[in-house]
Amino acid sequence: MTFARTAALCVALLSPLPAVAEIAAPTGPVLVTLGGAVGESNLPARGADDGGLFGFLEVEYDAAVGLDTAMLSSLTQHTISIPYGPEDNQRDYAFSGPALADVMTMAGANGKTALPMAMDSYQAEIPWDMIARLNPILATHADGMPMGVGGYGPTMVVFPPTDNAEDAEAIPAKQVWAIAYIGIQ
Repeated sequence: MTFARTAALCVALLSPLPAVAEIAAPTGPVLVTLGGAVGESNLPARGADDGGLFGFLEVEYDAAVGLDTAMLSSLTQHTISIPYGPEDNQRDYAFSGPALADVMTMAGANGKTALPMAMDSYQAEIPWDMIARLNPILATHADGMPMGVGGYGPTMVVFPPTDNAEDAEAIPAKQVWAIAYIGIQ
């Protein structure tokens, strides 16, 4: 190795890395919080006695990312149309929102496992390989309308239809609705 190459390598190795962009604080009401093993944080830590919905759900975290409508809308939006609802009253819905992988990447959680939790404390585990392979969305709208609390909102994990029998069997338990919190491991 020449002196010039050695010197260039030393400079490159000793130079500070560019800073990772910090995620902005939400300016509107937070629709969903990603907490746990996130690479970014724009919310304060939560303890066992902090009350509210997360207190009821026994959610605690040291680091979390809160995302509001503007932040979620800034990501590329996708639409997935599926039949949904109670078995005896299903109808077709067009759910739309950002890819779950994009939401996790925004929070510095790409490659990790998502644990979406419904407001009634139902929780599913979605490994990154399944997220990357099937590309579910974090729906914020159904049939063009924002999903409100009391329906399927404020957010819902929606998977696209699949012909793979194993995936088709696993998806219903992972398609969590009424999500306000996604744990990250």
